[in-house]
Amino acid sequence: MHKLTLRTLILLFALASAIATLINAFLVTYTVQKRALVETALESNRAYAAKLAEIINDNLNSDLARLRYSATLMGQSFNDPAQMAREARRLLRQDSSFSSLLVADHEGVVIAAEPADLNIVGKTLRSLDPLVEKRPLVSPAFFSIAGNLVVFLSYPIRNDAGEYLGVIGGTIHLNKSNSLHDIIGKHFHRDASSVYLVDQSRRLLYHTDPDRIGEQINDNAIIDAALNSDNGTLQAGNSQGIEMLAGYARVPQSQWGIVVQQPLHNVLSTLQELMHRLIIGMIPMCVIGLSLIWWVASRISRPLRKLADYAQQPDTADNIQRIEQVDAGYYEAVQLKRALITGVRLLQTRIGQLNVQAQSDALTGLANRRAMDETLTLWQETGRPFAVLAADIDHFKRINDQFGHDVGDLTLKSVATSLRQCLRSADLPCRVGGEEFLILLPDASLAVAADVAERIRATIAATPIEGAGHVNISLGVAHWHGHQETQSAVLKRADELLYTAKRTGRNRVVVQKANTPMEVPEPG
Repeated sequence: MHKLTLRTLILLFALASAIATLINAFLVTYTVQKRALVETALESNRAYAAKLAEIINDNLNSDLARLRYSATLMGQSFNDPAQMAREARRLLRQDSSFSSLLVADHEGVVIAAEPADLNIVGKTLRSLDPLVEKRPLVSPAFFSIAGNLVVFLSYPIRNDAGEYLGVIGGTIHLNKSNSLHDIIGKHFHRDASSVYLVDQSRRLLYHTDPDRIGEQINDNAIIDAALNSDNGTLQAGNSQGIEMLAGYARVPQSQWGIVVQQPLHNVLSTLQELMHRLIIGMIPMCVIGLSLIWWVASRISRPLRKLADYAQQPDTADNIQRIEQVDAGYYEAVQLKRALITGVRLLQTRIGQLNVQAQSDALTGLANRRAMDETLTLWQETGRPFAVLAADIDHFKRINDQFGHDVGDLTLKSVATSLRQCLRSADLPCRVGGEEFLILLPDASLAVAADVAERIRATIAATPIEGAGHVNISLGVAHWHGHQETQSAVLKRADELLYTAKRTGRNRVVVQKANTPMEVPEPG
């Protein structure tokens, strides 16, 4: 039959504890690392978006400053179309900020344009907002007269008297290489990140995917935040339903919003790779730990296993000697070893008690003197303390003479029955001759023994006996503490206390106390 050993239990418990601890540690680590990575990604994206917004804003201000310079020159020669064309050409060739340049009068009619092949001179501007506002403007994206998706930067032209003459404007073609592409595309951003720029009408001015430029996005929480807040972070789904970690910022000059985002699953895949490496790295330590647990479990269980084996053979003659030879090694095993030795001895004592019960008095069924002597000898060897009650039926000879020996025998049986009722199973009542009894109470204190004696006396006095009526009993109580004195001395002292009870009126208990007989008076 399979036996679940202590070593197996220790290993299973240690393994379960280790697994539970590791799982908890991994869950906590995963949760903390996930939060940290998400927060880091969000803040990194926000900082990147804020940086791009600042650069774009500076670039727009620089473009408007160049337009202002040209507008000042044109205000002095507004009636000279050739001069305005030359200034527009110069400004266009100065750098790659603008895809085209045009000059319109106060009614919005184009009077000069570069490059000349646009063929828009004489045509009216699509948007008259610059003419109405009469201030520097950055427009939302729209389709120009030439059919290109553009953003229009404009500056009013005034003469020296401050009279409004018209507007000079530069376009940024969104579907072609432009300054926005250069600013955003040349700055570093992580793989799998996406960057896009959106105007007030929610149209994409720039996107990592060029095919999406010009797309208008109407339902997107990230774009809502980018257009309504200066800067911040947001974890939300994009227009394709993919969970994103987004950082956003607003361009003050144009009120555009720029968004830097990356899929959440990319961050989590990095974390999963980290956790995988952590698990792989912990395998050697787990193997070492389990080996150590196995060794410790073996050390702990070895003496207990031997003690368990010997406990199955309590009646073996040399069992106690074999138990004493077990190398316990630690406190608990030492105590169990001592307890097992004591248990084996107590078992042998119990066997001895059973033998004593077999050596009983024929009339009463109580132990006889021989059984009592063997029990006392065993207790002497083990140093087991006990109390002794010496008892004698009062006026028993009168019962025999007056009612006959049959009634006397019945009285002895009735007294024996009352003794058993008042005693524990471990106590040993003995009939030592005639109407005399000795009761041995193992491990009982003197006070407990006195209570038992009084209970015996009261029970017998209250129990009627057929043919004899009520009888009384007198008792003497003494205690043996161990090897401080001989057992025979204690038995003699109990007998002397019994006769003290007889001399002082019978039907009473006299108890040893401080080496002086003490009388427990009869109740009532």
